[in-house]
Amino acid sequence: MINVTSDVGRRTLDAHKTLLGLLAMAMLLLPAWGQAKVQMLDRIVAVVNDGAIMASELDERINTIALQFQEKDQPLPPPAVMREQVLDRMILERLQLQLAERAGIKVDEATLNRALAGIAQQNGMTLEGFAEALRADGYDWPQFREQIRQDMIISRLQQRSVASRIRITDREVDRFLNSEMGKQMFEEDFHLGHILVRVPGDASPDDVKAARAKADSIIKRLKDGADFQQTAVSSSDGPKALEGGDLGWRPAAQWPSLFAETAIGMEKGDISEPLRSGAGFHILKMIDRKGGTQKVVTQYQVRHVLIKTDALTTAQQAHEQALRLHDDVASGQRDFADVAAEFSDDPGSARNGGELGWVNQGEMVPEFEEMMLNTPVGQLSPVFESQFGWHFLRVDDTRDADMSEEFRRMQATQALQKRRFEEELETWLQEKRSESYVDIRL
Repeated sequence: MINVTSDVGRRTLDAHKTLLGLLAMAMLLLPAWGQAKVQMLDRIVAVVNDGAIMASELDERINTIALQFQEKDQPLPPPAVMREQVLDRMILERLQLQLAERAGIKVDEATLNRALAGIAQQNGMTLEGFAEALRADGYDWPQFREQIRQDMIISRLQQRSVASRIRITDREVDRFLNSEMGKQMFEEDFHLGHILVRVPGDASPDDVKAARAKADSIIKRLKDGADFQQTAVSSSDGPKALEGGDLGWRPAAQWPSLFAETAIGMEKGDISEPLRSGAGFHILKMIDRKGGTQKVVTQYQVRHVLIKTDALTTAQQAHEQALRLHDDVASGQRDFADVAAEFSDDPGSARNGGELGWVNQGEMVPEFEEMMLNTPVGQLSPVFESQFGWHFLRVDDTRDADMSEEFRRMQATQALQKRRFEEELETWLQEKRSESYVDIRL
């Protein structure tokens, strides 16, 4: 089976990992599922603001996800539950794509091709060979490209709308590193399962009481031997419900504080009591835990040029200027440092010829990091776009560095940002959904 998982989904939001590994078989139908469907003309199953989700779109997504269950040898949830879960996910996707369109967030062909080339490289193929392999499996290549584009657009929207508002102070980092919990959290990684019983923002006390009772009932079933993954699929309102609630591995320090504080005291196989947050009641399972963080890291010595858009410079003008400057440096007409000093809109690095110093993985925004990791030492990257504008970069050197106090502080900052991001993202998604017109017509 072709592995079509990309770094795009991993960086975006761990909360938004798509089923890329199954998309190559999306045109196949699960026979048992197909027999259960009623043949009918296409119709609208949900209206999201000024857009609509059609029954054919929903059926296609359901068939794709059903294959995941088949590959894992898991029983399918009841059709009504599956349709409701998948439609809820599609509504959130459609809503975010609408917001991104209004904000002018786009992914151009060059950026998309680089992301696809990265997926192909993970499978040991060229981009052309990867496309042919998917077509041979019966998958529609333009449709696959569009799904990747949408994932990238949603990631950029979330970075612009949520991550850009999060600021971690030095005092917060100090307090975290000096706390007993902070010391413990750098020593272990957790693999967590998650079930959410959602509580709407305008819920009445009776609604909250009913949600708590449902959470207690789920916990009782789990402790009586019910399968966690199947229970998550059928009962969870969380973003990973259709993946059996599996949130994957993550350093303990990077989990939301509500999860981390509970998980530290859990053993493998333990089920938590309901954890209340603004989103509802969370139930965690400690799937596994392991100790130790990597002591040696690869650092990158990078310089870049940034061209921003502003009141006098359109996105197209900024892109064209970045391309001209890139070509001047690539052809040897101008020196990189001189171009950065004269034209770069990043004042911190411009005065140093675009030099950013030694950069660790995880420090930069996803688009910048992806380009940094995939640009050979000494070579000029293509022009690429991030939430800040248009860049090009050069990696001057790499080195392996021992874990230092500076690196620990960077890790602590990333951990605090990540947990704050996930907390803010859930709140932001609920706010945007409540502000939108959603009419479900299942």
